[in-house]
Amino acid sequence: MIQVQPRFVEKEKWFDYAVKRTLRFEILEFSSVYLNQFVGDEQYNWYRNTGLVDSIHGVFMDNYPVSPDNDIRNISRKRCRKSCRQAQMVGARNVVFHSTALPFVRGGLEELWGRDAAEYYEGLAEEFDLNIYIENFSDVDFVPLQRMMSNVSGDRVKVCLDIGHANYTRYTVAQWFEASGDSVGYIHISDNKGLWDDHMILGQGNVEFNTADEYYRSKGGEIPLTIEVHTLEELDASISYLEEQHLFGF
Repeated sequence: MIQVQPRFVEKEKWFDYAVKRTLRFEILEFSSVYLNQFVGDEQYNWYRNTGLVDSIHGVFMDNYPVSPDNDIRNISRKRCRKSCRQAQMVGARNVVFHSTALPFVRGGLEELWGRDAAEYYEGLAEEFDLNIYIENFSDVDFVPLQRMMSNVSGDRVKVCLDIGHANYTRYTVAQWFEASGDSVGYIHISDNKGLWDDHMILGQGNVEFNTADEYYRSKGGEIPLTIEVHTLEELDASISYLEEQHLFGF
């Protein structure tokens, strides 16, 4: 299930392209860096009426719903609930949230984060009847997400493995997949050169796509996979690259 991240300002072009290429939508712009922007009924209704929305990207800037600080935790959870309501409004079944594990903290705190994150996200998934995927972001390794998944008892919370993010960590994309195992239920693909989260056109950086392709195929192409680029032109160039390389069913 290949998804793209449309832009409402060019909604008809994105819709036509998605229909032509049999693509689905993961909406990013509800959780953009401009968190105070107004999202109106026109936007919600249009996305819902396309019938293409399977997923949304939940809030991610300054969000820490399992913070030990009550004030931070409460406002973060309020924002997470808003993302879940937005998912329901556009007919999405999946919400992706960034991992909030502090990257260089250990000494048992990774165990606490894993326990609290599992409890919180499983409760959120049950409350809103959604699938929730936690994406590696500032994580330098896979330990916190492993700890979270060891505390997850159901199948509504899994890992979204972003291979662009994995590319600038201490480990390779292949090592991330090996360590994550079947806990990966969602994939983000983008490209960079191992330093920053550049979201280049696929093929312009040095991200290794083959392991993700193998995993995606092993799941029968049935798990969500999102191509993350900025414009429709970049998307078309990225799909051309995937076609040339015979990746992800292209």
